[in-house]
Amino acid sequence: MIFEKQLSSLMTAALLCGTLTPFSSGQQAGPAGGAVVGTPTAVPAVSAAAAAAAADAALVKSTPPLTEDELSARYVGKLIFLRGSYLGDDLNFDMDGKVSGSPTVGSFTLSGFEVRKVKLSKHKLDIEADRYGLHFLGTLPYEGDAKAYDQVKISKKPVHISIEREVIVIPKVKKEKKTKDQPTPAELAAAQTLKTRDAAAPATLAATAAANEGLKESNVALKQSNEALKETNEALKAVSPAHSAMVMNKALNNIFAGDIDPVMMSHLPEYWQEYFTSKSEHRQYMPKDASIKVVSEGMTPPRVLNSIDPSSNEYAQKYGIAGMELLRTVVDATGVPRQMAIERPIGFGLDEKAVEAIKSSHFRPATLNGQPVPVVVDLVVTFRIYSNRTKPGSVVKGSKETVLAASVGETDSQAVAH
Repeated sequence: MIFEKQLSSLMTAALLCGTLTPFSSGQQAGPAGGAVVGTPTAVPAVSAAAAAAAADAALVKSTPPLTEDELSARYVGKLIFLRGSYLGDDLNFDMDGKVSGSPTVGSFTLSGFEVRKVKLSKHKLDIEADRYGLHFLGTLPYEGDAKAYDQVKISKKPVHISIEREVIVIPKVKKEKKTKDQPTPAELAAAQTLKTRDAAAPATLAATAAANEGLKESNVALKQSNEALKETNEALKAVSPAHSAMVMNKALNNIFAGDIDPVMMSHLPEYWQEYFTSKSEHRQYMPKDASIKVVSEGMTPPRVLNSIDPSSNEYAQKYGIAGMELLRTVVDATGVPRQMAIERPIGFGLDEKAVEAIKSSHFRPATLNGQPVPVVVDLVVTFRIYSNRTKPGSVVKGSKETVLAASVGETDSQAVAH
């Protein structure tokens, strides 16, 4: 009994002192000193923020300072695309490339720009550019073509684009303080005399001097701390030309695309994404649902139950853009149009108008053996140009503007429009 109490006391003491270490599976006693050898502890992964900071630091080192000449060589005279497809003649962006305000968003086919000039100042980058519309040349996605579209200038005056710039701040160089001249022998003698007098002074005087000395040391420490804080703040505010260039390059990449690249495509409506996917793979669009078939022998094709009159836009009217828009569309068993893919685009924002018109339409569904079935059909939306004489009442009397009318037709064995 006594032995058990002693053993219990020893174990308690050992636990309190931290010398009793239980061994888990896979661990071995280490050398003298109580070290334990076991499975290595997992090293935590580097955080995304730390990885991004490291990447930025590396990018800064490889980024030359930005100059107006370099930007001119990069952009002036070249066609670029505005990723956000914003309309308007005066667009402003912050230093991250985010648009300011709420400008109207249009079709990407109205968002081509040819840069006239750039001006780089301390606080911003100003760009003057002409807006261009894309007019597609009428080929199908699976037909090989060297060039898919023409560019047509559609702006009367240059569009102004302003991008906020990170201001470059160069930290001030700290001047070295001049050292005081060495004291003369007379000054040393005077100091010694004062020291001797102070030593003979009453205890109260000594205590006061000690307190003053302590206060003096505290003031010196506070002054040094304030100087260090000031230097830290100046370092935080400091922005190198390379860092400012890196930030601007990121903003430019967020705002513009040199071509209709994959990033830009990913932000387009699904019917445009399907067009570019079909084009890259040289095939026609087919829905993923294998149960949806193309209208074939024995089927009754779907029929449009309403007149379709898609609206136009000022650019297409002004520049006489017309043609036949071909859309491959899924019409479900209830007669509702679902997924759509552009097969033959026109451009100039008319493709979006055609899609809107089809989405708002109603169909009699296709049937097979008397039962309604979902099918994929090709619909043709035709945009025509009518003058005032051939289309009475289409414009205000006396106006010289042409207007755009539209109709819906069907391809072979496809949906019938009435």
